[in-house]
Amino acid sequence: MGDLDAAEGADAFLRHMLWRYPGQRQPIVALLGPRQSGKTDLLQAVSRACGGTVIHAGLDFEEQPVDPVSAAALAAFQMMRGWDNLRRGPVFHRFGLGLLALNENLDADRGRATVQIRELIQQYVRSTRGGRIAINLEGAAVGAMDVVTQGALSPLVSGPAREVVSAVRDQAKPVIGSLFQSAARWGVRDALRWHISVPEAESARSIDALIRLSSSSRSAAVGPLMAAFLADVKDQAERHPPIRSACSCVLPAHGARRDRHDHAWVLLVDGAQTPSGRRFLTELAGARARNQLSDVSGTGAADPLLVLSACAQWQSEWTSWWCEPWRSTPLAGTPQRRVPVLSRATRTLWAGENDAAVGVERAPAAAWWYPVWLDPMTEEQVGYSMDRSDPSPARPLPASVVHRLTGGHRGAVSAVLEEPFGVHPGPHGPAVSLLDPADEEGTPLWSYALETSLPEGLPVPGTTWSTTPAVVLAAAYLADVRTAQDPRLPADSAELPRSLELLRRHLWVSTFTHRPSRIHEIGWGDADAPATLHPWLARSALTALNTARRTQPAEPTLWHEVFADQSFALATPSALGGDPAAVERGLFHDLALGRFEPVAAALADRFDEDHRAWIRLLDYLSSAPCRLLYEQSPQEAYTTLLGGVESTGRTVFAVATAKLLALLWLYNDPLTEHTRRWDGEIQECFNRLAHNSRLLDVSPLQQAAAAFA
Repeated sequence: MGDLDAAEGADAFLRHMLWRYPGQRQPIVALLGPRQSGKTDLLQAVSRACGGTVIHAGLDFEEQPVDPVSAAALAAFQMMRGWDNLRRGPVFHRFGLGLLALNENLDADRGRATVQIRELIQQYVRSTRGGRIAINLEGAAVGAMDVVTQGALSPLVSGPAREVVSAVRDQAKPVIGSLFQSAARWGVRDALRWHISVPEAESARSIDALIRLSSSSRSAAVGPLMAAFLADVKDQAERHPPIRSACSCVLPAHGARRDRHDHAWVLLVDGAQTPSGRRFLTELAGARARNQLSDVSGTGAADPLLVLSACAQWQSEWTSWWCEPWRSTPLAGTPQRRVPVLSRATRTLWAGENDAAVGVERAPAAAWWYPVWLDPMTEEQVGYSMDRSDPSPARPLPASVVHRLTGGHRGAVSAVLEEPFGVHPGPHGPAVSLLDPADEEGTPLWSYALETSLPEGLPVPGTTWSTTPAVVLAAAYLADVRTAQDPRLPADSAELPRSLELLRRHLWVSTFTHRPSRIHEIGWGDADAPATLHPWLARSALTALNTARRTQPAEPTLWHEVFADQSFALATPSALGGDPAAVERGLFHDLALGRFEPVAAALADRFDEDHRAWIRLLDYLSSAPCRLLYEQSPQEAYTTLLGGVESTGRTVFAVATAKLLALLWLYNDPLTEHTRRWDGEIQECFNRLAHNSRLLDVSPLQQAAAAFA
């Protein structure tokens, strides 16, 4: 992820999510994206953007898989640094006292344990800012008395008066220290009282509450200590707010409090899908519920901690509130909403349903979560990355091709552009060959892509097969966009359900990766985007299918076998009776199998029925995988498809239909560069069809032609 790209995402997040009003609850934001999509870079960019004015801390459970208590201690340590707009650094007295008690081995005798805890509190008080000041004041006061009794002023005091002063000095010296340290202890009195309110303390005195905490197991103490951490964050934000300054926060348009607002504290969590990361965030949500349950007013326990966690997996508990990324439509009659992209995520969207849900007694922990999708790179950002990796103005590889091939996936863009993976097209063949070596060992680029992307449990295909790998079956199945509406999977594919579940859960299948064609809206209207396999993974898996060899050479090819078997498995008895949807699905698979002329003829036969429906069918069929482009350039493939079409005595609109199908089929492939020549030929075909139509309404064809103008 480029620095500019990450900075833009960080700026969007902070502008829309950092603002807060007093008493507002903060969500736990789950930053979603498949593996190597740039989530870690985004967290680092947010940390840089926070700088020295927004209190923040970072945890990485991939690098440090610590327990929740240790993670909270690391976060507190980072937040205790000096900040430019705070008069004094944050302190965590509740959490610190609890942590000291937990780590102390107390005597079995209650009396001696009480003495130990008192000494522990005294040591802690001396280590605080107030305690250090008290030690300095104690030294100054005792020094002043020494001056009177033994120093420069001693000649003024003689006889019995000297003895009186010396006696007073000896008696007052320990009292002075006690008085100053008592004043310092006054600064932690609220922290000591807080431990009395912990349910596990059973209303015991603060000393007894800490003794009870010390005797608890580390796992049992997680809840109270996480609650103490959040209570300290809340107390610091309220008692020592930062100095107000100008900011770029985007506040809601409604409300009378727009001009005055506070800023949240930010906790950045990487590796949220790891076992240690999940446990920490689960305990954090539980601690919020604990603090809220103990709060009488209902809003006084709201802490200002905004959590942004990088997560490479979908968690099933989020489904109660958020639509899965691979589902096009939220479930009716539920509070489900679509997951927004990061650049459009606002606190208001989360608060609409979830803020009220977490405000009730025994609120579900899942309601604290706010999943957002990391925006993929735009074509402009891909071009910027290409300019940085190869600043030559004669760069032969178009940014549009790299963008469509990689789907804006940051790891994929780097794999295509960075050495030794440099990919440059020749005069023939595809613009980017996934067969090119990706390392010094000669690993093909498609294999490298799968090795670095596939979730655990899905093996990388080899070059020789006895059975079709699960990821290839999934890629072939998901190539058909209509599979998103399938109520159930084909019964003959035993590996397909498991592979789809893994790809979905690890966010490789989603509606965010669907890139509609230029004529999609004309045929489909405002229909919801279907879920598709990420183009980088899909292209790599289908390249593996195209290049694979059987252990025993035989015909047909594995490509033919996989798509033919899938066509048969998806066929329904209604297809034999002429069910339109089933027939269209059959045409899709025929085209994927290379049966171009029969499919073009069937498409021409439907031309004068309904032009909008015809464009919808054309758009669907032209999304089929094209095997020709795995070995040929788009122009070579076009010549192969149309060889002899114009000299077979076909009608004008039949020829135009065949040419249009070939053009769009190749045009929709990610390795085809969208040039003015291609656009002009497609536009000419639509215009020719509009002139030769027997229907009165040709506006859909005219709109399609205009889309390529």
